[in-house]
Amino acid sequence: MYDNADQLRDKRPIDLFDAEAIERAARGIINSHLAKATVASTAAGIPGGLVMAATMPADIAQYYWHVLVVAQKLGYLYGWPDLLDEKGQITEGTRNVLTLFVGVMFGAQAASKLVGEIAKQVSLQAAKRLPQQALTKTMYYPVVKQVAKWIGVKMTKDTFGKGVGKAIPILGGVLSGAITAFSFKPMAEKLQKHLREEMPMMRSLNENVFFDENNIEDVAFEEQDMQETPENLEKIKIQACINIAKIDFDFSQEEKDFITEMIDNSDELRNREKKELLEQLNDEKLVDINFNRLRGNILYATALLESLIAVVKVDNIVRPAEKIYLFKIAHDLGFDKDTIKEMLEESK
Repeated sequence: MYDNADQLRDKRPIDLFDAEAIERAARGIINSHLAKATVASTAAGIPGGLVMAATMPADIAQYYWHVLVVAQKLGYLYGWPDLLDEKGQITEGTRNVLTLFVGVMFGAQAASKLVGEIAKQVSLQAAKRLPQQALTKTMYYPVVKQVAKWIGVKMTKDTFGKGVGKAIPILGGVLSGAITAFSFKPMAEKLQKHLREEMPMMRSLNENVFFDENNIEDVAFEEQDMQETPENLEKIKIQACINIAKIDFDFSQEEKDFITEMIDNSDELRNREKKELLEQLNDEKLVDINFNRLRGNILYATALLESLIAVVKVDNIVRPAEKIYLFKIAHDLGFDKDTIKEMLEESK
């Protein structure tokens, strides 16, 4: 059917394999990340006592990093377009979809409904990449924000639950690993089930299917007490990218062009902010950044780290100073070194 590799380049797994093969691959993805997350959680929970306070943020961060990676991989496997842009970056539209995917994992009905509506739009357009404009400016964006709040409440409860389990040395590690094992797989399988149900539509690209934003306007949530997502997080991300490009005193033209394009293409920055960032880009000084606003916001923190990795790999060389800066930011955000090393490997 296919004569050469070029014909396969734009094909999705669901174009090439039957449903049974897709299911096997999905189970393999889930089990692989389940094992990694459980081992890391068990190891982080063993110290107990006061040491637990230091290990818990990294444990939570790596747990939800595995959640996000599984969500992204399952989406691709079941026919969704590439969640990253042409440069491998996480965009605002990507964050919105990942927010909804995680919402499905947590059992948020609004997220499940909206994922189905977006799937209709993607199948109608036969898109190879997510329709970014539609994912950032439409009527359903408020629903995405509400799902993000709901996830935040869930994450806060999970942090407390894991903290209680870790309070007892050795046994705490076993309990923490057990909590991870018994929560991670059902969550992942919930998303898998939902994406499996959307797969026939992704395969058929039915022209009669249409996207109707009016169906998802009124949504009720159990909890609404989370604060609004802070603004200007995109600015913080790009400032960090500027710093990591300059940190080794070898600011290449490739890195400068890459960051300039990030600034120019951002829909989340005002013109004044873009001008300020371009001035910082051409200044020799590093930017003073407070990362506290990103701590605990796993979606934005992951987007930041993915962007930093993309910058340092523009010239295909990860220098020691860049790696030190990357690990420092990751530590400040609650990620451990093993998770960052895995992210670096994933980006190859």
